[in-house]
Order: sequence, then structure tokens, then C-alpha cells
Amino acid sequence: MGNISLTIDGQPVEVEEGATVLQAARKADIVIPTICDHKDLNPYGACRMCIVEIAGVRGFPTSCTTPAAPGMQVVTQSARLTELRNRTLELMFSGHPNSCLVCIHREACEQYRPKVTKAARSTRCGFCANRDECDLRTMALSAGKNELSLPTLYASYNLERDDPFMDRDYNLCVLCGKCWRICEKIHGKPAISIINRGKWARIGTAFDKSHVFSGCTFCGACIDICPTGTLTDRFARWQGKAEADTPSACILCSEGCSVVAQSKGGQLLAYTMTGFNKEAGLCALGRFGVAQIVASNQRLIRPLVREGEDLIPYDWQVAIGAAAEGLKDCAGAVALVISSATSREDRFLYAQLAEQLQGRMVLLPAEAGEDDPQAQALAAAVKDGTVRAVIANGNLLPQEVTAKVPFLLIIDCLHSPASNCASVALPAAVLSESGGTFRTAAGSVKQLAISSRAPGDALPEWRIVCDLAQALGLTGFDFESVEAVTPLITDDPAPAPVSGDPRQNVRDLTPRFRGHLLADVVPALAAFGLPTTPAETIEETAGAGFPIIEKREIAPNMHFFKVKAEKVAQFSLPGQFVILMTKETSERSPFTLVDWDAAEGTISLVIEEVGRSSRELASLKAGDRIAHVSGPLGMPLTIENKGTVLLGGGCYGIGAIFPLARALRQAGNRVICAIEASSAYLLYMQKELATVCDQLIIATKDGSEGVRGGIQEVLMQVAAQEPVDQFIAVGCTFMMRMVTEISRTLNIPTLVALNPIMVDGTGMCGACRVSVGDKTRFACIDGPIFDGHGVDWDELASRRSAYAREEVQALSQSVDLNALMHQPHEHSHGGGCGCGR
Repeated sequence: MGNISLTIDGQPVEVEEGATVLQAARKADIVIPTICDHKDLNPYGACRMCIVEIAGVRGFPTSCTTPAAPGMQVVTQSARLTELRNRTLELMFSGHPNSCLVCIHREACEQYRPKVTKAARSTRCGFCANRDECDLRTMALSAGKNELSLPTLYASYNLERDDPFMDRDYNLCVLCGKCWRICEKIHGKPAISIINRGKWARIGTAFDKSHVFSGCTFCGACIDICPTGTLTDRFARWQGKAEADTPSACILCSEGCSVVAQSKGGQLLAYTMTGFNKEAGLCALGRFGVAQIVASNQRLIRPLVREGEDLIPYDWQVAIGAAAEGLKDCAGAVALVISSATSREDRFLYAQLAEQLQGRMVLLPAEAGEDDPQAQALAAAVKDGTVRAVIANGNLLPQEVTAKVPFLLIIDCLHSPASNCASVALPAAVLSESGGTFRTAAGSVKQLAISSRAPGDALPEWRIVCDLAQALGLTGFDFESVEAVTPLITDDPAPAPVSGDPRQNVRDLTPRFRGHLLADVVPALAAFGLPTTPAETIEETAGAGFPIIEKREIAPNMHFFKVKAEKVAQFSLPGQFVILMTKETSERSPFTLVDWDAAEGTISLVIEEVGRSSRELASLKAGDRIAHVSGPLGMPLTIENKGTVLLGGGCYGIGAIFPLARALRQAGNRVICAIEASSAYLLYMQKELATVCDQLIIATKDGSEGVRGGIQEVLMQVAAQEPVDQFIAVGCTFMMRMVTEISRTLNIPTLVALNPIMVDGTGMCGACRVSVGDKTRFACIDGPIFDGHGVDWDELASRRSAYAREEVQALSQSVDLNALMHQPHEHSHGGGCGCGR
């Protein structure tokens, strides 16, 4: 093919024959907006954002589907094109949450809340895990659009969590088609496609099957190519945008697939494919499991030395000394049991250690465990005293060995029965935490790159082996880097290939890593039949707990609960809260009382689903029981006749101001209730609030109902019309901070409810410590209601961000296996198979 010349925006451009206008523009660094185009996909032309004007051509063709022609005169920027693209954007946003993009407080909100809130459905940018990478948001901000003439038609699809690794929020989908198109390209037959018609058209599987049964291989390509955050990796969803992409290889099995390690702040977010093609494919374990392994709370993070019945943490010098002491008199009676899921350099050094200790080395396949025949053969050697010391780099030993061998050294990454029986246990850096090289089953040697930081005191195995050998007085272990070991490797046979094809059949995944059952570390793998260690169960007492009388979602992410709790209902007062525990093993979480009825013995709550505990509660239904309800807790609001009281509520605070308004009005006050939401579809309890106040004012960030803006705008409007004797704000800390700045300038006494900063609700954790005036207070004991003008908001924001990473890590990765295997046939909005069951 030859080259052709054309003109784009007056600039001459030369491209290869067959290129599209969009490709020609990109070659000339001319930006044309697009959502559905991708360099690895065939042109699609669905989004129509890339329209251009071409001399002599009628209409406005899409540049991604129009071949460049010699002498073509193209215009990419004009008043007509801008107007048409803006109208197209508005159409896309009419079915996509957009309130943050037109909110007058957006910049301040993102300044004070730089991290997105861990909500369930993403009803606005501040709830969207993909905020920093959303192509649609980028386009809207670049276009300077802060007015949308079309109303938002929120579809109210449920957040789909019915597969092992992904969250799917089709309320964000703009039908660009990238996900099913890349699935088709890589796998030939897509596991997903567009289902339904008209306004209910969306991406899904045939008959709404679980992805486990749809033919999905969980390669993650659909997630990586999604431009809006509709599809997200459940583990990495709230970690933020990756800061580094590092080429490396996965060594969970002998395939040694090439990967791109995405990381942020020293933490691995995911292994992703090196390209969108079949050859670059990853298995589900490599794509979704590795990051969970290295981030597991089961990691060994400190060197441990046995003293009697206990393993005691020590520093490395003491631990290495203890290991050397245990091995020094065992020359000729040492066995090393090493997994092949280690680098070539590590295996070389282990072999050198075995040779100089006159011992034997057993190299086990990556998927081997304690039941491997070679590991079992060690039991006899330990029994007859031929082997008196064992070194293993995993949970690779039969119980007879760990229980009877005189000295056991474990060098591993995870706690296990083997490490629990060890004489010395040393924490190892693994996978993305350690460098070197790896020979695949195909015989090629791949480079391993360090892309994340090992936890605690964990060290690479090559460093541990070298330190141990030097402590034993052995020679040839004075390496300063893993790269210095590589040239010495000569005998390095390729490992046996894995059985089956784990990249195409998830049920061919290796069940173990260094002898550890992977489904114990990555719970979702149990969905594919991978074995797990039976978990201990807590016996439930029949009829125990607090029954849920009523449960319904009253707005996206907002769940109304009525719970039977006689004692709490008997003593509750306005402004108080309760502590809930969904199960016996759940976290303690505080929630504000919305209402109570002492006669029927019930309490009412509005719970916003924004984290692990609220997610557990949101999964319950009427008739279920909550394990524990403790309360009422906190200091109630002092109810006095102040005159005119303005109550401002946002998010959960809309429900929380209900009992305050009722009590204040009964005390003779003129009560004005102001409630805010990002958009009209997020409002709730308007009718209930109207019955307990003299005036109800609604504000929405996008202007879809009532005042455009938030409680700030309502406060200024009300104060301009009549004196306000008391202002009380309940909602997110951003809103409360902003309104106190305004009320201070207006000299209006202001109270705020600091419920959002509480954690355990008893004062023990100290997370809700806050400075009010010149005193330190605890929101759960001294509050939750405080003088808003006295709160140190900067200190409060700093303290809240201190636990951000731990809160993300606390989000459960487990899945409901019953839901995966027994899915309902009936779905809303015309979905499902139509059988009516």
C-alpha cells in the first residue's frame, strides 16, 4: 500500500492508504473526541462523537468509519460540530448519572473529598470508582458543559455482583460496545452482548445467566477497555488509578504468561493483559487472583522463632541466627522442599544450599501440595531419622513431617499449618514483590519485575537464602542483587505444562500456590469448584437476633429498615444512634435513628450503602435477623423553643432530621426542613418530612427539582427572607463544613451531627476524636451533635483520610455461591429468559 495526502483543519497530513480519517487526525496530533473507538477494535461508529465535516460529502460522517481519501478536505472543529457533539453528549448523559458535572460545588467537593465514596451504585461522579479515568466525564469537562437540557432517566438497574470478580453497574453504560466487541475479538464468540431493546437495551449475557455459566473466561479485557466504569474489578475498584504499568510475568503456574503489573503507592492493583488479543490472554487467577494473594491478611510479615509452644516475632538477625543454629548439626540430614512457583534464581540458590549442606532437594510442581508423592516420601525419611531438618518454601509438607521433624524452617508468604509448626518461619516476598527470571513450560525465559512493596519485614527469597548461608559459614552466597545470580544458572529444565487451558476454561485453574489452597486466599475461586479448607462455623441460635419487619430501597443506595428492638424503642430520643452487627462476626457500625415506636417495639433506620458493613445490611431482606442492635447511644438533641429552626439534611441525613423536626415542632418552634440530593431521583421521605415541619424546601445539584444547588443555597435564601434562630445540619462532612462557613458569616447558631466520622460507636477506637473549640471530644460519646462553628474541619478531614486504605482492604471479596448457582429467572425492565419462574 502507498501513502495518500489529505488536509485536516488546514493542515496537510500523509497516511497509509486504508487509514481512517480519525487515524489520520491522530497522526497529526489533532484531537477528535470519541467513546466507542479503540485502536484494537474495528470501527464501530456508535457514539457519533467523532463526526467531522468533509468537503463535498453530505451530512456529518463519523471519522472512525470514514476511509481517508486523496485530496480530502476535513474540518474537525466548527460551531456546527460543537453543537451536534454537545447534543450527543446530552443524549448520552440523559441515561448516565451526571449531576456532579453540572453541580456548582463540584470543584470544592473534589478538593475536600479527593477520594470517591465507596458506594454501591454510582449515582454521581463522587460515587464512581472510575472518576479519574472516565472518558465521558473528560469530554463533558472539556466541553465546558454545566447545563444539561434533557432530564436524567435513571434506569435503576441493580448493581450486579453475581459473578466472582466483577461489579457491573449498567446505570453507567452508554452502549459503546467496547466490552462485547473486545470479548468477540479475543475469544471468537462473545460471552456478552447487547440485550433488550429501546431504553432498556444494555449489555448482558444470554438469558441473564451468571458469567460463570456464560462462557466467560474472566480474562478481564472487558473491564480494562470499559470507558465509563460500568465494569469494575471488585478488588481494585476503590484503589484508584494505577500510577505505574510494569511489564512482567505471572508465575502462579508453569505457563508464565506475560503481564502488565498495575500498581499504585507500592500496592499491586492487578495483572492485566499485554495486549487485546488471544495470544496475550490471561486466566482468571492471573488477572484477578495475584493482587488478592499479595494483599492477603494471611501474609507472613514478621520473622518468627519458636520458644516452647509459641512462635515469637524477632528481627531478621535473631531469626537468621536461630535458623542457622538449628541447621548447623544437620549436614547430610537436610531436605529442601521447594515449589517451582519461584524464580530461577531462587531455585538455583536453594540447590546450592542443599549441595553445601549435603542434603537433598525436592522440586515440586507449582500446583503441588502436601499430598504430592515426593512430599509424602519425606515422611519415611523423617521417621527413620535420615532427615532431621527440613526447609520448605510453602505449605508443601505432610503432617507427619511437620509434626515429627526435629527442625523445620519455613520460608513462605502465607501462614499455614506448616508455618504454625515451624521452628523458624521467615516471611518471603513473592510474585510482584520479587525480581529475577522464570522459565515457562514452553521453554522461554521471562523477566520478573518488582512492581509492588512486600508487606512488613518480608524479603526476597534469594536474599533470605544468602543471609542464611552466610550465617552457616557457607561460601558462594555473597550476592548483592538477584541479577548477579542469573548468569550462574546453567541447569534449568522447563517445568511440566499445566493440564488443560486455564486461559480458556476457568475450571482448569491450578488449585494451589506453594501448597496453599488458592480458594482460601481468593474466596471467589470456590465458584469454579476449586477446593477450600472447611471453615469453622458459628452455630446460630434459633430465633436469636433482631427481626427485620420491613426492608426496602427507597432511593439508589438508600435502604429503609424497620427492626424489632423493644428496649431501644422504649428509650430512644431525637439525635441518638444504634450500633448494628449483621452477623456475629460482623463489624460494629453506628446508624442514626430515623424513627421509633415504643408501643410496637420497633425502630426505623435509613442506611446508605457505602462500605462493607452497610453492604452486609443492604443484602438482608424483611424476615431476616440482625445479630445485634445496641442502643440508644449518644447524647440526644436538647429540645427547646428557639423560634425558627432550619434543619438541613443530605444523603442519610434526609431521614435523620425527621425525628429532630418532629420534636422541635412539638416544642413550639417554626421548623423549616431543607433536603438536598444530587438529582431528583435520589430524594426520599418528602411526604413524611412535610408532616413534621412548617415548610419543606428541596434542593438538587442538577436543578432537576426545587432550588438548584444544596443546603448552602437554601440557607442563604431562607436567611434573606426571615431570621433563623437555629440551624442544624445532618449529612456528609463536606456539606456540613460548607454550610457552617455560610452560617458563621450570617451569625446563625449552628449544630452539626458528626455521625459520619464514627467507627465502633463506643469511644474505644478513637477514630471519631474531634476538636471542638479548645476541647477534644468523641463524636460517639460526647455527641454526635456539636457546635458546627467550633469544629476543626481540617483536623477532621485529615483523620478521616487516615483509614482510607484500611477501609478499602476491609471490603469483602467473597461471593454468594448459592446466588451463582441458583439464579432467579425473573428480572426487571424486560430482562430474564421469559419463563416467568
